[in-house]
Amino acid sequence: MGRKQLNHIKCRENCSLVAKAGFRHRRVIIQGIQSAMVQDSDEILFVEEEDPVAGSLPSDVSPWKVLVADDDPEVFTVTRLVLSGFVFAGRGVSLLYAGSAAEATEILRQQSDIAVALLDVVMETEDAGLKLVKVIRDDLGNSHLRIVLRTGQPGQAPEHDVVMRYDINDYRSKTELTDTKLITTLVSSLRSYQQIEALERSRAELREARDTLEIRVAERTRDLRESEARLRSILDASVFPILVLSEEGDRVRFLNDHAGEALGWALLENTTSTLPDLWENPVDGARLLARTVQRGRVLDCEFRLRGAGGEPFWALVSTIAMSYDGQPAVLLSFNDITVHKQREEAWQRLALTDPLTGLGNRRLLFDRGILEVARARRGCWPLSGLMIDLDHFKRINDTQGHAAGDAILRTLADTLRESLREIDVIARVGGEEFAILLPDTSLTAAHEVGERLRLSCQIPQPVGGPVTISVGISTLHPEDRGLGDMLSRADDALYRAKRNGRDRVEIADDSEDNQDVSP
Repeated sequence: MGRKQLNHIKCRENCSLVAKAGFRHRRVIIQGIQSAMVQDSDEILFVEEEDPVAGSLPSDVSPWKVLVADDDPEVFTVTRLVLSGFVFAGRGVSLLYAGSAAEATEILRQQSDIAVALLDVVMETEDAGLKLVKVIRDDLGNSHLRIVLRTGQPGQAPEHDVVMRYDINDYRSKTELTDTKLITTLVSSLRSYQQIEALERSRAELREARDTLEIRVAERTRDLRESEARLRSILDASVFPILVLSEEGDRVRFLNDHAGEALGWALLENTTSTLPDLWENPVDGARLLARTVQRGRVLDCEFRLRGAGGEPFWALVSTIAMSYDGQPAVLLSFNDITVHKQREEAWQRLALTDPLTGLGNRRLLFDRGILEVARARRGCWPLSGLMIDLDHFKRINDTQGHAAGDAILRTLADTLRESLREIDVIARVGGEEFAILLPDTSLTAAHEVGERLRLSCQIPQPVGGPVTISVGISTLHPEDRGLGDMLSRADDALYRAKRNGRDRVEIADDSEDNQDVSP
């Protein structure tokens, strides 16, 4: 019997348990999810099937579309059972099924509004799911769809560079097909899709407003060269800030009221170069003006301009070449998008940060890790990695409660931040597991860091002895395919430290210079 067949049998056994549990059991599970994800408690709703009134959603609310691509139809049956009655943000779920990557491609080609795809890695071929991801991102150009890979064969997990390149949002083994994990994964994916859609709508609204106002005004100026008074009246009437610059950018020839209030009327009095007064980076301004003269117009570029008080702000800028008072000039219009950029940066921080500890998450670890590996190989610098795990953490959670466990995790995170350099990368990669990258650090130096952290991270407890940590260490090898190989060795060393009694530091067996480091 093949490994995939065995995993399908395990999946069916889990499915049978889910079916027997019924909706009463599902309510308990959802309560657990809601207590663990407090911020989502007002967004997730499960409707009892036996209540026909509560089970009906407004007819004008379209459901979230979720595609299940798996060559085992029973996986789709179980997914439909687990998600029956599921509602997120006031919308239910409509499940679509594809038994192969080819069927999934056709469905995605016809329906571009699918929010989440749950893809099996192994379908008609061993890597059909991974090839389908490439088709979705590259051939179909669908960057909004959230992708969750699922497989019955752990060895089919995608490489980390594939996950980063094609924006794979999650990876799950079919042996983990519990309703709790499926629902949690779906909620996270739908929230990410919702934020992407909201951001795209915001950008589209800005482009539409600019197309109907600023650009229309700018294009009409070409037909108004003989009437400067009429041109000024049109520019003054615009609801967006508009100014006219000399072709070289050294003089401001005209400001409408909105531009004068935003940038300061003193720009009109400047008889030398205005580039430093208008742009936070004058080089940006010079390049934009040169590109405008060359191409005739430039639309929707993000720059930081200087406000009337000298403070920089983010602006969406468009320019068009024109003639003003018989001289070559450039008309520049802009819209303040500072609030929009702040919101975008906040979403980016949330995507890379562990909300409990404030440390980076797994995605940040591999984002930074790819850069550090490239830097280490380019300059022949050492790069070491540490894997850290709290000893007996489950027992602490069971005896003292999750609040006490969370407090210990935050204390450990603070200690790691205080004990390490700014260039070091610290991330929480699991419940009580942390990863650290040490640039420019040899194996010997990394061992010293590990011992220092082991001693400084002993957290006193009201009952029993202090909480301790176990540490595994490895260093980057020339033959390593990437960061994952180094961290895998450090993880093996960590579990050896666990087996050897905990509260200790172990070095990977095959790490270079291992024999020169005291155990």
